[in-house]
Amino acid sequence: MRGGGGNLLDLIHEAGQDGGAEPGRRRRKTERPMNKSSALLTIGELSELTGRPPIQIHGALSGNDPADGSALARKIRPRFVREFLNQKGIDYSFRVLAHMNLRGGVGKTVSTISLAMRASQFGFHTAVLDLDPQGSSSLAFDRIPEDEDPIFYDIWQNASEMTKGSLKEIQEGLYILPSSLDNSLLDSVLVNPSLQKNTVKKVCDELEKIGFDLVVIDCPPSLTGAVVSTVCASDVIVIPVSSDAFSFKGLQLTLNEISSICRTFGIREPSVKILYTRYDRREKISEDALLRLQGNYPDYLIPSVIRTSSDFSKTLEKRETVFSTNRKGKAREDYDRYTRHVLGLP
Repeated sequence: MRGGGGNLLDLIHEAGQDGGAEPGRRRRKTERPMNKSSALLTIGELSELTGRPPIQIHGALSGNDPADGSALARKIRPRFVREFLNQKGIDYSFRVLAHMNLRGGVGKTVSTISLAMRASQFGFHTAVLDLDPQGSSSLAFDRIPEDEDPIFYDIWQNASEMTKGSLKEIQEGLYILPSSLDNSLLDSVLVNPSLQKNTVKKVCDELEKIGFDLVVIDCPPSLTGAVVSTVCASDVIVIPVSSDAFSFKGLQLTLNEISSICRTFGIREPSVKILYTRYDRREKISEDALLRLQGNYPDYLIPSVIRTSSDFSKTLEKRETVFSTNRKGKAREDYDRYTRHVLGLP
């Protein structure tokens, strides 16, 4: 098996939680499918999005989509959700969104996997591009590559031929190109400015040709050639940031590097947003950090925050996300709000 699948306890620490996981407990690195019947939107949720009565949605689905439970709790496959949201005028045009911060432990991976799964439930054909050699998103989705499985390092020179066959399915409408330590070799090959500018974009362009609407990139917490290439390929860059001083330093460094990279290559800067994670209103440092973000970065700051919650560690322990079931909680509520914000959903 390829090395560098990350560590589950590291992911739990990154989420900023301390509950729900037994220290040292690990699952075998074998693929297992997500619970596809659970990780779907419900009629009740679709009713809230579209403003259409649940009974009307239920009637429109009769004979098309298998029923599951009561009318409000009935789960709807992404292709039918997409039909309803298309009628609402939702934009499914192709876009690339990256989670990036040159400081680690701020929630990049949790944000990546949560956004990707929720977007797929909303009918977006979604691909996760794991560029972090630690492979944290790959671990979280239980899609650690075997020795023979291609990763980004293996396909970038032949994206048109290899991209489609290298993707691993997570659930309907959601795939991942997994990562391993071998992706750290990208720095030794992405030394030419032309390669840095175009390498990630070539793979994203191929994903668009295949039929994906959304590419979500999980970046390593350092200024690598892959990160430079990601800046050049992205339409939106979200910088997760928590309350500590190192996180704020990483935020400013990341903002500076994005501007510098775009100037160097003569390209338009992507839309940059800041996502405040690990927020705890009981702690003064959290309140102070929020006020600082609101005062210094008002044009970048996403209006909603991600609160601390033991739900993150509990779901990561099971190799799931907060959207793998329909159980309500503040973690699910926060990332639902974040997903709808960045995708332009009501």
